[in-house]
Amino acid sequence: MRKRKSGQPAGTDLDWFVIPIETLRRWGLIVLLVLVAAGVGFYLYSRNKRSPQEKARIEIAEADSMLSRATRAAGSVRPGSNVAQARDFLGDARQSYSASRWEEAFRLAIESQSYSRRALGSAGSGEQGDATFIFVEGDVSLQRAGRSTFEPARQRQPLFDGDFVKAGKTGSAEIMFNDGTLYTIRPGSLFECRKPQASEASGSQIKMISGAINVYTSSATAAVDTDSATAAIERDSRASVDVAMGEKTEVVSYRGRTTVSTGKETVVLEGREKISADAASRQFSPKIALPDSPQPVLPADNRIYDLKTGDQVELKWTKVSDATRYRLQISRSRLFVPDSTEVDLDDRVQTQSRVKVSKEGSYFWRVAAIDSSGVASDWSLVRRFRMMTEPVKEGGGDGAPPELVVSPPQQMGNLFLIYGKTEPGAIVTVNAEPADVEPDGSFKKTITVERDGASVLVVKSVDASGNETVKRVRIFVESL
Repeated sequence: MRKRKSGQPAGTDLDWFVIPIETLRRWGLIVLLVLVAAGVGFYLYSRNKRSPQEKARIEIAEADSMLSRATRAAGSVRPGSNVAQARDFLGDARQSYSASRWEEAFRLAIESQSYSRRALGSAGSGEQGDATFIFVEGDVSLQRAGRSTFEPARQRQPLFDGDFVKAGKTGSAEIMFNDGTLYTIRPGSLFECRKPQASEASGSQIKMISGAINVYTSSATAAVDTDSATAAIERDSRASVDVAMGEKTEVVSYRGRTTVSTGKETVVLEGREKISADAASRQFSPKIALPDSPQPVLPADNRIYDLKTGDQVELKWTKVSDATRYRLQISRSRLFVPDSTEVDLDDRVQTQSRVKVSKEGSYFWRVAAIDSSGVASDWSLVRRFRMMTEPVKEGGGDGAPPELVVSPPQQMGNLFLIYGKTEPGAIVTVNAEPADVEPDGSFKKTITVERDGASVLVVKSVDASGNETVKRVRIFVESL
């Protein structure tokens, strides 16, 4: 029988030792660290040893969770948005998983997570649209993609792929796409914003349902699709598309080049050429050449007239050799919406006209040439004059420079929208280019900056007395 050791309690065969508490703590910490290291090692080992199928399944589950959070944060899902793209990639990942294409499913799930992160990062800050309303006048409304009702359009409101824009009989608007293309919507028009279908395609794209639109391209192309034809407008060009729903599409190339296709035929239009495409036959009419455009001569732009001394305004423009008559319009609207157009005469045979204007305010005027066949030219440049009861006299005034407030520029690539306010009656320029100034002094200017990197925009306001205020706005164009 084993003998009891000295000091061992009776009735037990256990050996007792006295161990300091600090020693126990040290050993416990060491054991814990060993266990944690073993767990991490096992996790990494097991993860690396996961099959491609298991990896794809895990990433799809993570993508699904992130998409749910992104959808809740966004509130609504617009076609083409980050949330919509995350959803599409996740759907593709699930299809690939069902087809046992594990690596492809894994990659698509990771892509979906990336778009969800972008959506979560931009939630609450406002997502940049594909285009922006830069000027809205009269009855213009917007229908968001996936919705059934129209809402009033607002200046600086973003537009996205799938949105519809409608201008009523008294409405018109200017829309700028991110590539710098400017669309001017005429009254009674309806169109849909679209993204190019091919991933390698660039430039803006819309679908015209009815009405008419003017397109001004700069550094990118544009495409206008109708039920009759597609007009592909090249860079640095200007064209118009007029759609009679269910009947025909008329395309006019004012500057540059526009290629028009019906699916059966293709025609290239150079400057001052127009053509029509029949919706039923998909055939073109013969090309028609447009006359040259006249240009305003008098009065000088922004000329101020004193109604106390007279209400007669003499307008003069350049002669066009092929013209047999001219069409003259005077409007209170810069976009010449019908309700604001006070003079519309197409029987002027001289290159001048004297008009009586008895109401105070700003007026815009333009003129077009019409040849013996009844074909009209493009409109001339728009000029403005003002009728005032107490205009500021040259050299008079208090000698104080005009107030000038410039809002932070709105940037779309290398295109900048400059907004602000100055003294009523003042003339504003941005880098020596004239801006549109409203009677209350608010102004707007779109300017393209070709140089990459940091630049300075010089905004100048000059009142009728010659006093001026200059402000400099720093901008930055990032190289792609």
